[in-house]
Order: sequence, then structure tokens, then C-alpha cells
Amino acid sequence: MDIEAILEKQQRYMWGQSNFYRQPISMARGEGLYMWDITGKKYLDFFGGILSVSCGHCHPKVTEAIVNQVKTLVQCSSVYPHVNAVTYAEKLAEITPPGLTHSYFGLTGTEAVENAIKLAVQATGNTEIIAIRGCYHGLSALCMNLTAAPGWRGRMQVPGIRHALQPNCYRCALHLTYPSCGLQCAHDVEDIIRNTTTGRIAAFIGEPVFGVSGLITPPREYYKIVVDIAHRYGGLFIADEVQTMFGRTGAYWYGCAHFDVVPDIMPCGKSIASGMPLSATVTTPEIAQALDVAVISTFQQHPVSMAAALATLEVLKEEAPPSHVAEIGAHIRRGLLDLAAKYPIVGDVRGLGCMQGMELVRDPVTKEPAIEEMTELFEETRERGLLIGKGGVGNAFRFTPPLVVQKEHVDRALDILDASIAAVMEKFSL
Repeated sequence: MDIEAILEKQQRYMWGQSNFYRQPISMARGEGLYMWDITGKKYLDFFGGILSVSCGHCHPKVTEAIVNQVKTLVQCSSVYPHVNAVTYAEKLAEITPPGLTHSYFGLTGTEAVENAIKLAVQATGNTEIIAIRGCYHGLSALCMNLTAAPGWRGRMQVPGIRHALQPNCYRCALHLTYPSCGLQCAHDVEDIIRNTTTGRIAAFIGEPVFGVSGLITPPREYYKIVVDIAHRYGGLFIADEVQTMFGRTGAYWYGCAHFDVVPDIMPCGKSIASGMPLSATVTTPEIAQALDVAVISTFQQHPVSMAAALATLEVLKEEAPPSHVAEIGAHIRRGLLDLAAKYPIVGDVRGLGCMQGMELVRDPVTKEPAIEEMTELFEETRERGLLIGKGGVGNAFRFTPPLVVQKEHVDRALDILDASIAAVMEKFSL
């Protein structure tokens, strides 16, 4: 079936679909860091299934684990304890933050965040949540309300959610400069609690790196300040590590370690099973015991996804531990900084580990978002065989390759990006 036929059927029988490119791509197969579309064109994948294909496409060990499990047992609801689930829960507890040893599994990051909120409300007896402008938490009605990012919120209204200032030093909402600002964006959380809530909250939720917002990375001190505030007002700290867990940020297995804080509840997913649907909400034994509602779920411990997760963790430990991601991340950062020095359209370079990117601006002084230019950059990179991700208001791109990426892949991606930015500069006479 060609792309025109696929798009015609998509439009006729599906809804809620979106495409990055003027001429959408339909993928046929993948192997390692590469994907091929239905025409046979080859692409270097630096989006990684929206950060989910941690071991690369169709890694032999992960594929073998999936096939073996499919031959044995495909479905087993949570009313029957399964060896894959308990084995993986034990191994996950070995790499999660100190004290977070109890997991509840789901299929999506949205589900993991929903369960985290549910748990926080049950554990504290409070109902109000503080989230951060620009953080993305999922596509359910609750998660869309937690999210305060353009294009993701919708019209659903869930009461009891407040949004704190975004800790974005490149675009400070208070027009201050770090570090002389005194982290006023962090202290704003206390003002919000005292002036717009009952004074007791269930939780403060935030991402270590704001993925959908274009990889905005808060100052190192930010989370220590806001976690202390949340605890003083009765709330728990939910670290949304759906994108950042499993070594994605480099140096550590989880992103919060970069900020020297330990969450009370931690939703995670994406890289967990290298492309298979799975997520986890991890917490302490004490908080887990507070849940007093039914938690039986049809696909909660899906044996095939759990088998993939077990194999994925083994591969990551062997081929892409956090130390490897840190080394690759440093290589990516050097390359992006070189491009920033070369092209004035690059306003900011940011991120951690294999979760880095740049924000494009039309003017380095006014910082006007270069949205049309970013759209064209996607066309240029696609034409040259490179897949990247979008973020921000449409003017930031993301390098989020599979964690098994090597330096030669990075060098190739940077060469393509260099040529693509040059083409955009020429087209827009910049």
C-alpha cells in the first residue's frame, strides 16, 4: 500500500492523527539506529520512537524475549501474579531512587502519572496539585490539565490544579538573570500555595527535563527549593520521569539525581521496554500502603511487555549504561554548541544526556520564535535521512536517539543537521 492510500484510509477511518512533515512518512521496518519507510528510503533515527526505543529498533535480545513470551502466554490480568512482573519489579527497585521500591505497572506514561496523582491524594488526604507551566504529563483529561503547554491542554477542566512559573532561564517569565535572580521562579511555588489553594496540597509534580517544551532544563537548585516547599505544605513530590528514567539524562539511572532530590512518587515509562507499551509508578512502601481503592487492571502486568522490559534492562546495563549516555551526551552537546556558534538562528542549546536540542529564533535579541524556519528544518533533515523531534511552540528540536547510539551516529546526525540549517538560512535569507 502506498502513502496516498494509507493517508486516505487514515483520514476516512481514524481521528486524532498528527504528522510532522508536509508529506508524511510511513515506516516499514527498523534495525538498530535506522528505519526504512515504505519506499525503501533509509533514515537515521534521532527521535527514538518519542524516546521509547532505548535499545534501538528490533534489538535481537529484546525481540527474542518478546517472541518467546508470545509463544508461552500473551495475556494474564493482574488478578494472577506473574513471574515476569515480580522479577522486573525487583530489578527495577535496584535502580530507582533510595526508598522507592514498590511499583505499579501500566501501559502508558499517562496512566503512570494518573496513578501517581491518585496515590498522592490518598496518601496525604489533600486534593490540590501544583504543576509547572510547560511540563507535559499525558493525554487523559487529568493529565491534559496538569499540562500547561500550547496545543496540549484542550478544553477539559479539572479543579484543584495550579501552575507555577516555568524555570526557563532563556525565557525567564520574571525577566531576571540566573543566578542573581535568587531562583524566584522556585519561590513562586510557595506564593501559589499560600494565595490560590487551601494551604495544604497533595503534590507538586515536575519533569527533570521538560521534554515537550523543548528540553528546558531547570537550574540545579530549583527542585531542592520547590520540594522543600511542597513538603512544608503537606504535599508529596512527584517526579515525572516518564521520559528521563533509564539513564536517558546520562550519569544516573534517573533524572532527579542531577538535582540532588529524591521523589516520593516516580512515574516512568518510554525507555522501559524499548518500544513495547509499559509504564511504572514507583513509590515507597509507606505511601503505597495508603492506597485504599481497587487497582485490578486487565493489562496491568502484561507478560509480553514485562518480558521486553526485563530484556531491555539487561541490554541497557550491558550496552548503554548511564556512563555511556553521559559520554555520548557530551559529544552531542559539543556538536550542538559548535552549530550555535556558526548559525545565529540558534538561540539556545539545552538538555541532558541523550535528551538534547536547540531552540531556533529569528532574532537573538528579541528571541522571536523561528516557527516557519523549524518547519523547514524538518523538511531538510527528512530529505537528508535524519529523524528528529519537535518541542516548544514549534521552534525547538530534540535529539533523543536510542540509548545504544554511538559517536559515529552522532557525527552523521550533526553533519546532516549542519547542512540542513545552512539550507534553512539560505532559504530565509538569514
